[in-house]
Amino acid sequence: MKGLFIRLLFPVLIFGSNSLYAEESNEMKLERVVIVSRHGVRAPTKLPPLMQEITPYQWPKWDVPLGWLTPRGGELTSKLGAFQRFRLVEKGLLANQTCPSADQIAIIADTDQRTRKTGESFVAGFAPECQIQIRYQKDAAKKDPLFNPVRMGECSFNTLTVKKAILEKAGGSIEQYSQRFQSGFEALENVLNFSQSKLCKEAGNPERCTLQNVLHSDLKVTPYSVSLPGYWSLSSMLTEIFLLQEAQGMPLVGWGRISREKQWKELLSLHNAQFDLLQRTPEVARIRATPLLDLINNALATEGTTLKKYDLKLPVSLLFIVGHDTNLANISGALDLNWSLPGQPDNTPPGGELVFERWKRASDNTYWVRASFVYQTLKDMKDITLNNHPAKVDVEMRACEEKNMQGMCSLKSFSKHIEAVRIPECTLIDSASFLGN
Repeated sequence: MKGLFIRLLFPVLIFGSNSLYAEESNEMKLERVVIVSRHGVRAPTKLPPLMQEITPYQWPKWDVPLGWLTPRGGELTSKLGAFQRFRLVEKGLLANQTCPSADQIAIIADTDQRTRKTGESFVAGFAPECQIQIRYQKDAAKKDPLFNPVRMGECSFNTLTVKKAILEKAGGSIEQYSQRFQSGFEALENVLNFSQSKLCKEAGNPERCTLQNVLHSDLKVTPYSVSLPGYWSLSSMLTEIFLLQEAQGMPLVGWGRISREKQWKELLSLHNAQFDLLQRTPEVARIRATPLLDLINNALATEGTTLKKYDLKLPVSLLFIVGHDTNLANISGALDLNWSLPGQPDNTPPGGELVFERWKRASDNTYWVRASFVYQTLKDMKDITLNNHPAKVDVEMRACEEKNMQGMCSLKSFSKHIEAVRIPECTLIDSASFLGN
């Protein structure tokens, strides 16, 4: 226990003894927290042969299998865990010197190695030397529908409605949407040295060769998927891979051809733009996010729910949910949440945490919800020796009907909004396989 106490003092020495956030009114008390986190830094999930045809350079090797959390990703996640423990101790939700009990913290993760190991790494920073179970569905060979009910066949898209909504958001067509991001495509082609690639040489006239000319992108919507194959999906994947290389601390990221902050913004604008279109369009986001929205609402609003699937009884002081960047995008699209992350070009970066807090106002015993986003800047991810505390931005809940002076949303309005945007056909949390007696 002495070792635990010493290690939990570490964030205090780094972050300082002053409060990191504006002081709450004395009548406001933090009662519960739900964090929806993307997994930490991972290796690319795939390396299709096309990647070698679009650049004359060789792609660097990773030291873990495709899609796995890297050891460095684990270290960065542990820093986030230490930060969250420090903050929750500071706010009086948890004690400093003891291991949290089962009614204080619970962790639910998707079945992938990167999500389960991210949960373990968070615990290593949040409560070192403590035994905290990482909960995930028993059949670990399958994806958990909590994180993607459409992919797992629990519900489906109305293809005509979804396609119409996406194209309207795109401005009428994918070609028109692409015109907004020409600087991003040019930046990517420059990093790839695309004109000297095998693909361009085979196409003829390499100097006039562009990703959009060689690889077409057409919107594809099926009952169970939405995609933009071609130059959009490739560009989104490649720019995210470059960011993962940087966060992994690799030398010569992008073969040494990315050196300025402006380049990072231009490159990641492509990844963010595809996510905005395919993951945040409400007709997509509401369907995919419904199970997680139900879980968040139950964790914040109910006084007793047993999730049989995870052998878990709610409420707990902290519920930490480890999923994917798509989950963060889906929730933000469904609830109309927006954020900008200074120092981080990726809107849903590795380890990024969407945080919902339940506060109680003593004067009238009412409950309020605050949202924020906690993340590490790209600089802090690249140089893991820096002892900067994670960054945090407040997230406005614009659709909330009732707010207090601090900008918090009443729990009643928060739950009402979730009820309004959720899609009943995608309900999981009320099913017999999910709930206990």
